[in-house]
Amino acid sequence: MSDHEGDDHYGLLTELDTYGTALWLRWHGIETALLALPDCPVTGPGPDGEGCCLFAEHPEAHTWQHAPEVTSYAS
Repeated sequence: MSDHEGDDHYGLLTELDTYGTALWLRWHGIETALLALPDCPVTGPGPDGEGCCLFAEHPEAHTWQHAPEVTSYAS
C-alpha cells in the first residue's frame, strides 16, 4: 500500500476461491489479524482502466494512482 495516515498495515496473503475476495494480514505493532476482504471495485480512468489491487474501502489512494509513468523509447 501507499504511505498512509493510519496505524494499521496490510499485506496480501492470497486470493481465495470465492471470486473477488482475498486473504489479508493486518498488523498494528505486535497485534495481527487475518481478514477475508472483498476486492476494491474501483478501476482507473479511461476505457482500459486498470483495477485497484487492494481491498474494498481501503484507506488512501488506489494502486493505479501510484503506478510509475511508462516511457516509450520506440522510434
